[in-house]
Amino acid sequence: RGGFTTQLTGTADKPITVRGAPGERVTIDTRPRDERDHGLFAIQGSDVVFRDFEVMCSDPLRETKITGSWPGDIRRGSIHVRGSRVSLVNLVVHDLESGFGFWSEGEGGEISGCLIYNNGWQGPDRAHGHAIYAQNAKGTKKLKDNIIFHQFGYGIHIYGSEKASLKGFEIVGNICFENGALSKNGDRAPGIMVGGASPAERIVVRDNVVFGSGIRLGYPWGTMSEDVLCTGNYCEVLVVRDFRKAIVNHNTIVAPSTAVILEGEGKLQLSGYQWSENHFYITDGRWGDFAIIENGKSRGLTFDEWRMETHLAAKSHFTKGFPDKLRVIIRPNPHQPGRANIVVLNPGELAEVELDLADVLKPMQQFRIVSAKDFYGPSLVAGTYDGQLVRLPMKAVTPPPPVGMPNVKLPVTEQQFAAFVVVPGSGSK
Repeated sequence: RGGFTTQLTGTADKPITVRGAPGERVTIDTRPRDERDHGLFAIQGSDVVFRDFEVMCSDPLRETKITGSWPGDIRRGSIHVRGSRVSLVNLVVHDLESGFGFWSEGEGGEISGCLIYNNGWQGPDRAHGHAIYAQNAKGTKKLKDNIIFHQFGYGIHIYGSEKASLKGFEIVGNICFENGALSKNGDRAPGIMVGGASPAERIVVRDNVVFGSGIRLGYPWGTMSEDVLCTGNYCEVLVVRDFRKAIVNHNTIVAPSTAVILEGEGKLQLSGYQWSENHFYITDGRWGDFAIIENGKSRGLTFDEWRMETHLAAKSHFTKGFPDKLRVIIRPNPHQPGRANIVVLNPGELAEVELDLADVLKPMQQFRIVSAKDFYGPSLVAGTYDGQLVRLPMKAVTPPPPVGMPNVKLPVTEQQFAAFVVVPGSGSK
């Protein structure tokens, strides 16, 4: 229990690994030991891998009367990374002040395969606390294949003041859903947000699924950023603000209204934009299909109007209504054979879906599948892999409530959407 500081230092070709004992549930409770302890799991040093354990806070206090980002009575801790080439792998991180602070004092590093949920607190000004809050100056930070849900604030929050550095991020294969759901007003926050008062550059946002909110590239009242590649994502709105270069292709955007918002501090500068082969779905459309914001003034446009004005819809498809095809995405875990994340987008609300796990499991390997919302709970499927399709039920799963919030009502996304984890091993749990 309590905060810890590590200064372990490996080398690039021989990193040190710190991991939970196999088969054990290993937990660090960041609840402070005394008044001087802020509960931070502070990682300095370099070339270290932390993996396969749980970090959480058992303090029930989730609301303060103090405004701002550092109220004195909220001390829930965070995984606070200032070391270089630090890898955080397959951790379960929940009910902290913020899940991860991944800061620019450290070069590169990765957060991969983690489950991050229920982080943050409620202030009188707004809800606070994100799953991942990151900045970077040298090398590339990689945020890959994490499942991120039910924060008070944002999912992935790449942000900073004019003194911060937002250079070099790969945001790939993450599943983000219903972030912001714990805030008092229940407003959904972007699953992925990149931008601030300093220019973002060398940004890759690829193959992520964001359900219940959207992706924002460029911060309101922020500065002009350099370049972004946004490809292969699924989300419910895409906002792009003031990038010199933006390649946006092969994305699927499903929105009740306004699938895309292009923002500019002044007049839009679109000469560096390349958009193609995107799929847009509008399920309501009462506020317009697309929007342009220039000089603080917003205009709603139809798809044809937007296409004629921006020239950004090459080979793209526009549909009034919902997608009608089942999408099952399976992403094998690069750090643990036999483990994978699964996301199911199920517009037909099928009671169960079939999975092809041939790229995840070996014949006769024991496995189980759990809901991402209840990773330590009972298996939804368990058995020995025989090479056949695996049938997975899409029933609603009630997750453990956030610490200190036993009566909170969390959104139910099944059967339209659900996220799961395949793990090797046997047993009903």
